[in-house]
Amino acid sequence: MHLQFSDEEKRDIESLVKQLNVTKETYVMSLHKKNEMTKEALKDYEQFRIFVDDYHRMLDNLYDYNSALKDIIESNNDTKVVDAILYFLDTTIKDPMVLTQLYGIYKKQNG
Repeated sequence: MHLQFSDEEKRDIESLVKQLNVTKETYVMSLHKKNEMTKEALKDYEQFRIFVDDYHRMLDNLYDYNSALKDIIESNNDTKVVDAILYFLDTTIKDPMVLTQLYGIYKKQNG
C-alpha cells in the first residue's frame, strides 16, 4: 500500500515517530488499531455512553476519596505499587485504546 502525504504531513509524522521512538509502520498500525477499536465501540453507542457515564462516576468517586486514597498510598511503602496505580490511572485517561479495552471488559461483565 502506498500512502500519499503532503510535505507538512510527512514532517509531522517524522517528528511524532521520532518523539515516540517507533517506526512509521508501527505508528500507522497503532492508529489503525485504535480506529478499529473505536469504530467497534461506537457501533453500540447507547451501551458505550452508559459505560462512559459509569467510568466518569468511578473517576469522580476516586476524586471524592482523594484524601483517603492519598493517605493509603503514602502509608504503603511499596513504591512499585504506588507507581503502578498512578501509571494505570494516567494511562486510562490518556490512551483511548485502553478505554475501549475497558469497555470490552465492561460489556462482558454487564452483558
